[in-house]
Amino acid sequence: MAINIYDIAREANTSISTVSRYLNHKNVRPATKERIEKVISKYNFKPNAIAQGLVTKSTNTIAVMVVDIRLQHYADAAYVIDRELSSLGYRTVICNTAGDIDLCLEYIDSVLSISIDGIIFIGSFFNVLNEYPEALAKLNDLPVAITNGNLNVSKCSPIFIDEKGGVYDATKYLIEKGRKNIAYIQYLSNSSALNKRDGYLKAMEEAGLEPHVHLTDDIFEGGYDVTLDIVSKHPELDAVISGEDVISVGAVRALTISHKKVGEDVLVIGFNDGYFSNLCVPALTSVNNKVKESSLEAVKRLEAILAGNSKEELINIKCELNIKESA
Repeated sequence: MAINIYDIAREANTSISTVSRYLNHKNVRPATKERIEKVISKYNFKPNAIAQGLVTKSTNTIAVMVVDIRLQHYADAAYVIDRELSSLGYRTVICNTAGDIDLCLEYIDSVLSISIDGIIFIGSFFNVLNEYPEALAKLNDLPVAITNGNLNVSKCSPIFIDEKGGVYDATKYLIEKGRKNIAYIQYLSNSSALNKRDGYLKAMEEAGLEPHVHLTDDIFEGGYDVTLDIVSKHPELDAVISGEDVISVGAVRALTISHKKVGEDVLVIGFNDGYFSNLCVPALTSVNNKVKESSLEAVKRLEAILAGNSKEELINIKCELNIKESA
């Protein structure tokens, strides 16, 4: 028989708030505690999060907002955050916004309605919330952590990844390998994408080389299509770098079809250093953007805010170039 805390309170001859205090390990008189435990044992009752939160206003639930769960970077980050939160006793609600601000705003309303304890936003896309004052007002008193961004709310702890520096170092590596005709494939135009692009532009400018930036909004076919177009128009191409591993894998495929030997005729570098980089043939040299480190840092900072500690200083996590076979 399924029962709830109202049933327990009635059968134990006590109040709902007393049952909720018991479920949240608060002080309850011994005689009352004994009656509650007998009812719970009798019906094998398992409390849900909302019932436990009636008194404490806490459901031990954290929302995790991602841009596109199909992409490995976001999937990996969500997994690490979920596992770490679980080890700390929290439940996780993962919200896949698909890069749609209207859907993001709907998710914010939905998770706030279930009295979540905090939100972790993964990615620079969520900086756009600063343009929505009503959303910021709703989030203002809620503990928030965000990777690669910052929100103008009172309890937000940002974690930045030095993606610009990562792409800058990767481009410098290509230049030091003697490459001069280096193309950059940019995915979208959010702040993260622009930071990565700017790292490429800085390295090219310092070397006195002409930059070639190509924009795509299709992460799965964009690298392939754009690279085919580049090769047909610029056969002198000798290196390709992009802001996503998936795009660079597409570039490798296009170069192979175009009879260019990747790793010799044309060097290719990706970004994220995930599974795709290792499955690629040849194995893809890639910028490791430290997704595990940034995800764990986001949980650490959110937990600190929940514990009432002041926000920590800004952090800028360094990327690292993982050299493999393609460059």
